[in-house]
Amino acid sequence: MASITTFYHTWCPSKPPRRSRFSSVSCKLHSPVAASSRSVHLGSQHRPGRELVAGQNSRCTRSKRLQGLTVLSSKTPPPSLEQRPEAANIGIRSEVEAPFRALRLVLFGFFAVSASVGALIAVTQVIGALGGARNALPLEDVAQSLGIDLAAAGIFAFFLRRDLQARDKQIARLTREERLGALPLALANGRRVKVGQLRSFSRVVIAAGSPAQVAAAVAAAEPLREQLQERGVLVVPLPIFPGELKASGGSENGAESSGTSSSSGDSKDDLRWRATPLRLEEWKAWFDEQTALAGANLERGLYISLRLDGRVRGSGQGPPPWQRLIAQLAPLEGDGAWKGFFDGFDGRV
Repeated sequence: MASITTFYHTWCPSKPPRRSRFSSVSCKLHSPVAASSRSVHLGSQHRPGRELVAGQNSRCTRSKRLQGLTVLSSKTPPPSLEQRPEAANIGIRSEVEAPFRALRLVLFGFFAVSASVGALIAVTQVIGALGGARNALPLEDVAQSLGIDLAAAGIFAFFLRRDLQARDKQIARLTREERLGALPLALANGRRVKVGQLRSFSRVVIAAGSPAQVAAAVAAAEPLREQLQERGVLVVPLPIFPGELKASGGSENGAESSGTSSSSGDSKDDLRWRATPLRLEEWKAWFDEQTALAGANLERGLYISLRLDGRVRGSGQGPPPWQRLIAQLAPLEGDGAWKGFFDGFDGRV
């Protein structure tokens, strides 16, 4: 047994743990001299350990670069994604007003294309029948099929074009209404709101014109104030036509000061009766665009009445028809208020 132990220690001596040859190399990686000598040494002799060290070094470098990019990206604010709620509202309102238009466009387009393809096939059959080709169909049958296909293609193309035009008009109208709903107002209590925020609460009636025309329109509404308030009418006097800038100041501060001075002694009922427009240049730009499209005459002034849902109910030249509004609109509260599905609507748009 002793001889076996002596033989084992002679041929298998105990050795201290060998230090990895990569540790010294990895410690010298950041030295420029070590880097140059390492490049020469690797060029003269190929060793797998050297390739492993190079791979580890490249991974360390990539990780440091990624950390640097992460730090830079954390310091740099992300680009702001400006959302346009007007476009979303336009799409939603368009779907609500015409829920089956998208389906009709798909069906009409599909039928028009199918009929057009059938017409092309019928044309080739007509050519074959006229040329006396073998197994050609009778000319009368082929001509009848061609006529049916052409008529179907024309009818479906007409319906498709009409729906597309209606959609474009609807989008243009909703865009104008959304732009109008984004214009600012100041209520009697000094709170600033947009026209669109008054939906489901008030029927806004805008009286636009010269200062004298607007004053006359508001004075004509004063005797009917109680009846108009019962119907949720909110009067917005808008002196934006010739001479209005000198009278109102032409700025948000001027409009606000005039509105607060006139409503300082009013009661709480004025909160539901009258609102002062702010930033008159934006109101004027909107009305100038609409009058240019409609070719309206500005001598008598203009008015626009909105429904409870924000859609334009009516518009025209001259002062608002207060008596007609009282006759056509249902009260918001009381005996004549909205009670059923077909009651209390603001009329056909």
